[in-house]
Amino acid sequence: MTYYPDLSPYAYDQSPRDMLNVGWLSAEHRYSKGLVDERVVNALKVLCVTYENQMRGIHHCEFCDAGRPFVFGGPVGDTKVLLGSAEIRITGADGICYAAPNLVLHYILEHQYCPPEEFCQAAVRAVGLEATDELTLVE
Repeated sequence: MTYYPDLSPYAYDQSPRDMLNVGWLSAEHRYSKGLVDERVVNALKVLCVTYENQMRGIHHCEFCDAGRPFVFGGPVGDTKVLLGSAEIRITGADGICYAAPNLVLHYILEHQYCPPEEFCQAAVRAVGLEATDELTLVE
């Protein structure tokens, strides 16, 4: 997968809106590690079923031998979502849009990736939860 630093301008594909990258990791680059609040994980599981920019191929995790990771997502957690071929796009309260590969869930759950706080806040708010406290703890 193409690497982009967190919060850099989105450039993976053409888009009519300005977005910032989150979670475009590569084994060749260091990334922020830490603890991510379960509310963020649950929000991303809901959001991953309404993916955007579906690609024809898949990207396998560069950090492990997971094969084709998946999660059970959606509003009630009963939809199997294969990870590695689509994006999750979230607009924050400030109007900033974030674009993350849906593999971001695998990175958080299995490789302790800690996305930027503003992305986590946007994800939680996007599913209707109020995030008044910090949702990440960077190591």
